[in-house]
Amino acid sequence: MKKLFQSQYKLRTRIYISMLALLVSSFFFIGIFTYYNFKQQNQNYHDNRLQRKEAATLSSIAYFLEAQEPTEHNHESIYKLFEVKIFEIADIHNLDLVLYSLDGDLIISSNDEITKNDIVPVKIGEDLLKELSEKSSSIKKSLTNLGVDYLHSYQHIKDPKEKPIAIINIPYFQLDEHYKRDHQSYLVALIPIYIPLFLGASLLALLLSRQITGPMGRLSETMRKAALMKRYMPLKWNSSDEIGQLVNQYNFMVKELEKSAEILAQTEKESAWKEMAKQVAHEIKNPLTPMKLSVQLFERRLNPDDPEFHNKIKTFTTSIIEQIDSLADIASAFSDFAHLPMGNKKKINLKKITENTLSLFNNVEIKFTSTADPCYIYADKNQIIRVLNNILKNAIEAIPENKTPQINVSLEQVDENARLTIQDNGTGIDKTLQKKIFEPNFTTKNSGMGLGLAIIKQIINDLNGSIHFTSEKKSGTTFYINIPLNKN
Repeated sequence: MKKLFQSQYKLRTRIYISMLALLVSSFFFIGIFTYYNFKQQNQNYHDNRLQRKEAATLSSIAYFLEAQEPTEHNHESIYKLFEVKIFEIADIHNLDLVLYSLDGDLIISSNDEITKNDIVPVKIGEDLLKELSEKSSSIKKSLTNLGVDYLHSYQHIKDPKEKPIAIINIPYFQLDEHYKRDHQSYLVALIPIYIPLFLGASLLALLLSRQITGPMGRLSETMRKAALMKRYMPLKWNSSDEIGQLVNQYNFMVKELEKSAEILAQTEKESAWKEMAKQVAHEIKNPLTPMKLSVQLFERRLNPDDPEFHNKIKTFTTSIIEQIDSLADIASAFSDFAHLPMGNKKKINLKKITENTLSLFNNVEIKFTSTADPCYIYADKNQIIRVLNNILKNAIEAIPENKTPQINVSLEQVDENARLTIQDNGTGIDKTLQKKIFEPNFTTKNSGMGLGLAIIKQIINDLNGSIHFTSEKKSGTTFYINIPLNKN
């Protein structure tokens, strides 16, 4: 029973099994009570039946004695008196009769077998004689040497003057036979009642367990859908019972959480944009400062008569153009990050796109293996190319000049996803920096805004995929990209 309530069992199962256990226990105890009650009632029935037979037998004997002439009775006279009559009375009442003297000695029996086989005692004991003298009647339950229960009644036979002249014993052997037959009949009568009752109660227990746990299952499913769809989904329950109160509390709690999440998201969004604005401002200031200094210096040194005038003009304009291009790259990167995850999504073959992209990196040797052909996903082709270009470019730049590049790219199908693995033998990423690698403004390079991996993560997340990496210092880095397959 302890294992039943452990966490690996569903609440519905625990409730259902508990109800069945309660039902079976109830049937068991009802059966025990019914058995002993039936047994007691059966005992009382046969006691009363024996008493009625005893009364009828004594009445017959009383009529018989009234027709006899009054006389003093002894052992021999009693024997002669009932020598024939006892068999007649026994046949009339379908009983065995045994007569004893007042001292407890056997006089005559209608069935010699029961005395010869010691089923009925040949002599009455002193305790029973004393009890008869006090009560004048006694019913005993005894056990034969064959293991069969039976009743026997002891009673004084009195003459017309109410004087005891003998003791009569009436054995009642139908007790066990009737009990077994009646008990069997009773059980047979109960089976058609108990089986439908048990099946109906089991079905009711199942329905009740489902009714109790059903709202919880729907609550769980609603929460799961809400988590997948990332929006609030209220749960309906048309009752004010305990489950209804739980559902109402859930709706209230989730609604409040939604408000808090919206506020938090707005705050984080504002904070991110503020941080991004600071980063953009910082990146813009970097080229503006040397541009300003160059202009001021050029203005002071400008001399049209200088023989190097045209060369200096060309050098100046080239420097300004490079700084302007840098500003344009910053603006483009910021614009791209701001517009994600927009794109023209359609069914594309990831293997073919990967092969085409790798062919452009002909300055290094890249080994590509694939176990999925074709490998269709639902995504924007240009964004996938951008993901591959960025990671491959980072992989190549991470390899020192004194080391032969070894870049391995593999594509495989894992469950319902396409897994793209890109491995390099570069310098690796320091453990203290690994948690920041996907942050928008993080970079380990001397130039750039650090938006590359942030944009990649945003693209993959928009496809309901995932990206993670493992890295060891001086051994290299491996990126793992999982994108759901398109099987339509």
